[in-house]
Amino acid sequence: MIYLLYLGVNLKIAIVHEWLSTLGGSERILVEVLNLYPQADVFALTHFPKNFINTPLENIKVKTSWLQKIPNVENLYRKLLPLMPLAIESLDVANYDLVISLSHAVAHGVKTHKNQKHISYISTPMRYAWHMRDDYLRLHKLNKPLIHSAAHLTLNLLRRWDKFASSRTDSFIANSHWTASHIKEAWNRDSQVMYPCVDVKRFKSAKERDNFYLLVSRLVPYKLTPEIVKAFNELKLPLVVVGDGTDIDILKKIANENIKILGYQPDQVVTDLMNRAKAFVYMATEDFGIAMAEAQAAGCPVIAYAKGGASEIVRDEETGLLFKDQLSASLVEAVNRFEKMKFDSQIIVENAQRFSAERFRNEFVEFVKQSASQV
Repeated sequence: MIYLLYLGVNLKIAIVHEWLSTLGGSERILVEVLNLYPQADVFALTHFPKNFINTPLENIKVKTSWLQKIPNVENLYRKLLPLMPLAIESLDVANYDLVISLSHAVAHGVKTHKNQKHISYISTPMRYAWHMRDDYLRLHKLNKPLIHSAAHLTLNLLRRWDKFASSRTDSFIANSHWTASHIKEAWNRDSQVMYPCVDVKRFKSAKERDNFYLLVSRLVPYKLTPEIVKAFNELKLPLVVVGDGTDIDILKKIANENIKILGYQPDQVVTDLMNRAKAFVYMATEDFGIAMAEAQAAGCPVIAYAKGGASEIVRDEETGLLFKDQLSASLVEAVNRFEKMKFDSQIIVENAQRFSAERFRNEFVEFVKQSASQV
């Protein structure tokens, strides 16, 4: 039997994730929840253990769905979106008292029954079905007539399932006020805002910052990294890009010599770069944006698009700059403004303490304690 910390009763706990493919933001939330409830059983649609070697998730045991059995699923899983509702519903968590789902797509839709308590930590309602549907179709080149009709129908069906599946959750936690507004819009449900955890102690701001700008991101279409590269091609200022993804070849093709594309880098390299960078740049609309919060913890000013989580992380003109349009020209203007300004690294570091791991743990345990007491 699994013990729920700080509650004093025996509860068997299941943690449900979507796809465990790399150590990103949602996976770091999983690490923290497992630290709190180390005997919980973990469920996911798919799990690729070799991608977690030398990470905190290296040795976890995961119960996966039938998607795991599909040949070459590691390279296909993102294209299997229409099958994911069926796959998440196939996970058997019926024998658990408490189900904690960590969801940015379908995990909140795991089937539970009336004698269970289901708490869902939401990074976002499914972006491609709701608030970023048109952007998703455009960025993935699914807006041609025949393809668009099929994709549109698929996303409409996903919306219908998603709204119904949201009724399976008893309590929602949103990772930002931005996300809470989308939970209300998509599912007509209220949620408690709880910022995700950031390892703020990992960073130490350099006394003198170096003369380069930094981007750390997955290099996928909605992150708009080509626009950032175009901006720095024009600015002719040094830019370091860290991350991997489908857009990396595009970036290498268009980047001028002032831009270094480093690909994936381990945490210690990212930490060092954030500690020294002149500023961190970002253009995506994020539901929160852990990389931006990490940069602030390193005393690094953030120059970001003024929508989504960035507006909750960055204090405009105090810990960074927010710009209005997701266009290279808007970023060029912001960087030129930034070059004439001065920022206090200590104020930036203090701003990031709002996102500490200790704060997350205390808030999460208290929320679970209150919810689970009703089981």
